[in-house]
Amino acid sequence: MGCPRPSDGALKAPNGFGAYDTLGNVWEWCWDYADPARYGDYRAFRGGGWADDAWNVRASVRRGSAPDAVLEDVGFRVARGACGAPMAKSGQGWSDEADRSRARVRGPIPFGWTPLKFD
Repeated sequence: MGCPRPSDGALKAPNGFGAYDTLGNVWEWCWDYADPARYGDYRAFRGGGWADDAWNVRASVRRGSAPDAVLEDVGFRVARGACGAPMAKSGQGWSDEADRSRARVRGPIPFGWTPLKFD
């Protein structure tokens, strides 16, 4: 029996958008930040990987890591959303500016939460 590893791609039918293997083969890096108030420039990845328990294999589960991290169960998919103008600073409802604005905590800070300090 060999070591666990990702499976070959496109062995099952694609999802409704025509994308193959979006869940369960490898985690996929996403454009959005994991949580800039807490993790700085960490990017999110979604989908669950071959080394994870079944409960991780859902689009709603996400992890995050530094953008220069090398992880054996994380892949990368080049895909462009259906909305957002070319060269725009935001697309599909996401923007760096909006994330950083949401990260600025006003009022009491939740227990155990350490927001970043912005200039």
